[in-house]
Amino acid sequence: MSTPLTIRVVVADDQPLIRAGLGALLAAQPGIEVLAEASGAEALRTAAATHLPDVVIMELLLPGCADGDLIGKLVADGCRVLAMTSDRDPRHAFAALRSGAAGFLLKSSPPEVLIGAVRAVAVAGTWLETAVVDAMLAELSSRPATGEDVVGYVRLLTAREREVLVLLANGLGNMEIAGRLYLSEATVRTHIGRILMKLHCRDRTRAVVVAYRSGLVRVTAGGAGRA
Repeated sequence: MSTPLTIRVVVADDQPLIRAGLGALLAAQPGIEVLAEASGAEALRTAAATHLPDVVIMELLLPGCADGDLIGKLVADGCRVLAMTSDRDPRHAFAALRSGAAGFLLKSSPPEVLIGAVRAVAVAGTWLETAVVDAMLAELSSRPATGEDVVGYVRLLTAREREVLVLLANGLGNMEIAGRLYLSEATVRTHIGRILMKLHCRDRTRAVVVAYRSGLVRVTAGGAGRA
């Protein structure tokens, strides 16, 4: 997917100050346009249907959104969803990713992290903040029965597929990966399709989690990095 000339965003949070602050921060960035704000699930549905945004930034526990149905519907309509919460409980991250969110962010994140996350998910990349990845890995490590399976799946990947997966874990989209590896976007899409098949993952965000879980990618001070 190519980078939109302008990333069109809808912001949803039940707290007016947070909602207004996020909107003002993003609106001040070049190449980002805030189309609307929403305080609840119904308002978000209306805003998304009206404006057809590229990215929806939403509080995971938005009033009226008790489960992942809303995220799933937004994704089905072509939106990239960046979920936020103030709670580091990894179950929230897993819930968002299972529902189809392209990224997960803590509300305590610095402004530059939010901006980077929006730009990453807008080009079909993924975004998992380091602190969130740490919590998810800790949760996954308590499930040793699945650990060997995950490593085994990763071993099925070719060297090129591993390169693509590492770049996905670093938040790159198809076009950026193509440029980095001197491939066509069609070839990158083919590699990603094979990666998802071999890792038994429904989407690329889950594949990124598998990359961390297997040790193919490790968390560094600056974010993701090859192990």
